[in-house]
Amino acid sequence: MDEAVQCILQLTEEPGLHLVATANAEMVMLANENPTLHTILNNASLVVPDGAGILWAAERKGEHVPERVTGVDVTKRLFKVAADQQIPVYCLGAAPGVAQRAIDNLSAQVGPLNIAGIHDGFFDSVEEQEIVKAIGESKAKLVFVALGVPKQEQWISEKLSHLDGVVAIGIGGSFDVLAGNIPRAPEWMQRNRLEWLYRLYLEPQRIGRMLAIPKFMWTVIRNK
Repeated sequence: MDEAVQCILQLTEEPGLHLVATANAEMVMLANENPTLHTILNNASLVVPDGAGILWAAERKGEHVPERVTGVDVTKRLFKVAADQQIPVYCLGAAPGVAQRAIDNLSAQVGPLNIAGIHDGFFDSVEEQEIVKAIGESKAKLVFVALGVPKQEQWISEKLSHLDGVVAIGIGGSFDVLAGNIPRAPEWMQRNRLEWLYRLYLEPQRIGRMLAIPKFMWTVIRNK
């Protein structure tokens, strides 16, 4: 986690837009079927292992990945650094009011934040143009985009490519967790890579999406 955070902070000092993806089994399987997402991930400045399946795959390949770097955890860490250094932050996504509640909760933990802007994930094409303009004018160095995979990665790549010295991170449902709408799995489940099972327990409608996990595992085994 420390290495990922330091890398992201370093990227804010470098020219261009830097896309950071938080990868899990579902994202990898989507990328196998979606050429656009595949290209975006290959060109990303940083891809961190969000899902337990990514760590499992790395271990099978004989590669050492020290820990998961979930969207929720990296967001919390970056907000802490942003508060300490007053780095301007823009938050986009989730239902109306959710990102603001997440910010309020985080601010209570880490101190005052330099929020350069905020907008929910519901907007039409006209509002979208205004959002893109607002992000550019806000001078935000960290942009958190919670629109879901693959929309958030494609949106960042297509709409923010003109920005300079900016890191944009796709964080999925992290605002909902940080706002308190969705509880995190108990610590022991997180440590044992079972957070996906807890999420399925809370949201059984995700079963279709969870089928990506066995498909991913079979793909890894088959291609070893």
